[in-house]
Amino acid sequence: MAKTLRLGARLRYPITISKFLKNHGDDVSKQEPILRYTFKYTRSIGDPSRNEEHEIEETGVADWDSPAEGKIKQWRVKIGEVIRGDQDLVTIEESCSHEVQYAGLCAICGKDMKEATYASESLDTERATVAMVHDNIALTVSADQAARAEMQLQRRLLQDRKLSLVVDLDQTIIHACIDPTVGEWQRDPSNPNYEAVKDVRSFQLDDGPRGAASGCWYYIKMRPGLAEFLERISQLFELHVYTMGTRAYALNIAKIVDPTQKLFGNRIISRDENDSITAKSLQRLFPVSTNMVVVIDDRADVWPRNRSNLIKVTPYDFFTGIGDINSSFLPKREDIIAAPPPPETKPVNGNSAGPNVNGSNTTNPLPDHERSLANGNDENAILQLQAEEQERTLEKQLKDRPLLHLQEELDKVDEEAEKKSVENGDSPEPATNGESESPSHQRHKLLRDDDKELKYLEQHLTNLHHSFYEQYDARCANRRPGDIVPDIIPDVGSTLNFLKSQILKGTKLVLSGLVPLDVDVRRSEIGMQAESFGAEIRTRVSDEITHLVINMTRPRTQKVRQAARIPTIKIVNQNWLADSISQWVKLDETPYLIQVHPADRNAETPIEEGSASPPRPKITIVTSGHDLDGMEWGDVDKELEEFMGSDMDDSDFESTQGTDHGTDTDSEEPRSKKRKLGDEDEEDDVSEEAEGSVLAKKQRIAKARTTGLRNVRNATDEEDEEDSGLPTPMGTGDEEDAAREVNVKGNGEASGDDEEDDDDFADLEAELEAELQAEGEGG
Repeated sequence: MAKTLRLGARLRYPITISKFLKNHGDDVSKQEPILRYTFKYTRSIGDPSRNEEHEIEETGVADWDSPAEGKIKQWRVKIGEVIRGDQDLVTIEESCSHEVQYAGLCAICGKDMKEATYASESLDTERATVAMVHDNIALTVSADQAARAEMQLQRRLLQDRKLSLVVDLDQTIIHACIDPTVGEWQRDPSNPNYEAVKDVRSFQLDDGPRGAASGCWYYIKMRPGLAEFLERISQLFELHVYTMGTRAYALNIAKIVDPTQKLFGNRIISRDENDSITAKSLQRLFPVSTNMVVVIDDRADVWPRNRSNLIKVTPYDFFTGIGDINSSFLPKREDIIAAPPPPETKPVNGNSAGPNVNGSNTTNPLPDHERSLANGNDENAILQLQAEEQERTLEKQLKDRPLLHLQEELDKVDEEAEKKSVENGDSPEPATNGESESPSHQRHKLLRDDDKELKYLEQHLTNLHHSFYEQYDARCANRRPGDIVPDIIPDVGSTLNFLKSQILKGTKLVLSGLVPLDVDVRRSEIGMQAESFGAEIRTRVSDEITHLVINMTRPRTQKVRQAARIPTIKIVNQNWLADSISQWVKLDETPYLIQVHPADRNAETPIEEGSASPPRPKITIVTSGHDLDGMEWGDVDKELEEFMGSDMDDSDFESTQGTDHGTDTDSEEPRSKKRKLGDEDEEDDVSEEAEGSVLAKKQRIAKARTTGLRNVRNATDEEDEEDSGLPTPMGTGDEEDAAREVNVKGNGEASGDDEEDDDDFADLEAELEAELQAEGEGG
């Protein structure tokens, strides 16, 4: 193989070529001189103590030694040529190209590639840097060799009309845990979870010292329909495994999902062979082109360079609360809202610590010295910390047994329900033979085996395969059979992106309560997924928005109140978006619609920020047991007249209103200017207090009287009392809703000018008279 040698950067340029020591066709050895050249340099002469020192220019002569061995094929310079910088010098024909190396040795000639000489500016190991073999990173090839091997692979796939499919393991096609409760349930047919766990597979794994978790049993649940899915998909794709688990773990999983090695063969790559400690990359397996490669994974953030090739699947969460058993080796998710802390329960060993229902997704904080190491660039130290974190997570799972505790909580609920049923007289009556006619109370099961993700995933992969080869056939229509060049191979990533972009095309979404406050919604995982499926992400509610997607645990936000005023906006929970993405269909919103609270639907919350003013609550009259039949209605009318007149003549109220009115006029900032969250909340509190001053004054006067009119209250009080305990996540995702409680008790409508104040008095009088008239007619 021909190799061109360069002069290098260490010479004293400019140099002049003076003589070739080797001619065309001569053999050369390493470090053998093949060229002579001259160069100019200066040196000092004279006595420096007498200030007689001066510099003179001299000419030096040097030989250039060959850093490689072979036969000279062509000189790239001429005798007498002046060279002013590094450039090509000579082409030699090497006896070995060293394109394939193993552990620092040439796999062809056996020479040591790590040998360094004074004549070389780089090691020969740099000639083969591509590791493209699944199970061994010590075997490397050159870039040219990798390109040739990859082209051969593509030709074979095209002839078989297949694509490559890279498959993640954990929470993509299987779910794993080490909770020994699973084994106990498998041996107990009376347990309500027996049917769900009876086909769970298990193996012991001891891939290193890991404290109490060393040598523990791993319980593996295959996703429903996995065997049939892999069998059918293998007809269209060549399958590869790519996992962040250890190689021993990956091989044991492969024995379960592919016992005959017919599907994956030895095409398995684990974190032991990965070239990154937190990310995956298709370039590890396909260094030249990914045009024919598709990925399925439950985590999109671990593929930062290959998102266009990814089909993200819904995480398989069979073992409730366990999560990804290898999550310590994955990047931490900062774009999701943390779940509320679980209620404390007493573990089986009597300790006070409760189970970690979030599984491996929640870990103990690292000590300061470990955190400083993790933030550094020492990969060995980071790997050690990740291994220690996984060890702590596994030990906690073994000790706390979260599945057992969660089932015990369900059993307590069942016992309480059965006890109430007996107390209410709903217990089954004994039959004539003394036995109950109906079965005993049914225990609820924790684990459910009803996942349908693979059904949709198979449809997506089949459609993608069909679209790819439809394009390929169209490009090959005018070519000779077998004439395959890279230019005619379609990019499956571009095809995938086009198919996904049609699903939610035309929708404009606002997300509420789904992304933490400090994360840009468009940079969050859910935001990027929605945009990849054709949706447009907006941050504010307006008439052009088609959907408001909210967190089900937080159904009363300012965005909900704003969207409720616009009939064209569909307010849905996050499952509509997740299911639409999973099924690649814009689903009917009806099953996902949120029941908006009546107070929110009728609220006059402004759409534009900065003009929020709560509605004036409806006023009802509470009679407090007075007999309306015996009431003197003439006295009531007179009392009402006095009540209204006292408000109109209240000098304190007029002065206060005048002061506030002037302040608002003079100092009000433009409503479109964005405020900080704290400022906005403070201004809203002040405005609500001012807005409620009119009605509050009337209520104070009414309460001071001793008639049936003294009990005036808001119709929303009871609703607020019932709904005051709404669960909220740790973050909201709504700038307008941060640190704000919706409380309309005793607040009136905004008092903007004198005409609005007059309307308040007139409206109040009309409402009171209508209520009294209705009560009188009812009597």
